[in-house]
Amino acid sequence: MKRKISVGLIITCLAAIAAVVGVVSYLINTGTNYYAKMGVDTTVLVLLIVGVAAELVTIILGIRGTSIVGDILPVVGAVLLTAGAVMLLNARVANLAAVFTFENSAANMADTTSCIVAIAACVVAMLISIIASFFDITKEAA
Repeated sequence: MKRKISVGLIITCLAAIAAVVGVVSYLINTGTNYYAKMGVDTTVLVLLIVGVAAELVTIILGIRGTSIVGDILPVVGAVLLTAGAVMLLNARVANLAAVFTFENSAANMADTTSCIVAIAACVVAMLISIIASFFDITKEAA
């Protein structure tokens, strides 16, 4: 039986790309002068990396065909990316408030840019992965 790609493949790829951008931005953010003292939150990093892995495995299994694991993985990926985005926001919200109010300097604002990009990319990846979980990666050709 021949299969052809569906819109779900494109949406899932976009979710995986946005999640990778979020992870890279988070790692860049943890290396900046202001945020380096907080270190890398391993919970955030593990949730986001496993979420990216779940999205990639979803793509691979979806191209091969549909299975029960292929039906569950998109939801698992969306849950992991949601938890990672929430934990990232939780880890950075107090620091963002401090930078925007009391510690507002050009250097701190520059360091905060990667933090905002990381949060935005993770939220976008979360939303796209939720949408992608409603679509199949491939469908049977007629």
